Amino acid sequence: MTKIRYTKERLRSNSRMGIFFVAIGIILVLISFITSEWKEISLASIGIGQIGAGIFMFIIYYFENKKQYLTLKNGELIKNSLFPKKIKLAEIKSIKEFAGDLKLITQNTEFIIDTQIVEPNSLEELKNELKNYNLK
Repeated sequence: MTKIRYTKERLRSNSRMGIFFVAIGIILVLISFITSEWKEISLASIGIGQIGAGIFMFIIYYFENKKQYLTLKNGELIKNSLFPKKIKLAEIKSIKEFAGDLKLITQNTEFIIDTQIVEPNSLEELKNELKNYNLK
């Protein structure tokens, strides 16, 4: 089983955004407790929403860090997302590179790989694996 990893910058930005949203949320909740003069918009509810968004970003960070972008396993390429997508490497008819993406084309479907979010070493590993299947 080979994992094609996300770039470190993508993972770091998800964790930074999580920290940022949680910090802003806590600050807004504290401000709403200190100044109770806000009648029209409740800062506490906005702050709780910000904390929720931060927690959601931490969940995305954890999922992407644990699963990574792609998994090569038993002749299948799996794109790890909430609903994973699979393609059998033996069924690939052609590969096209366009605008920084790899497009794997089979008889029925197209499988698009965003190379901008893939770590360069992992991208080379993926291309080498595709060469093993005599694909260009």
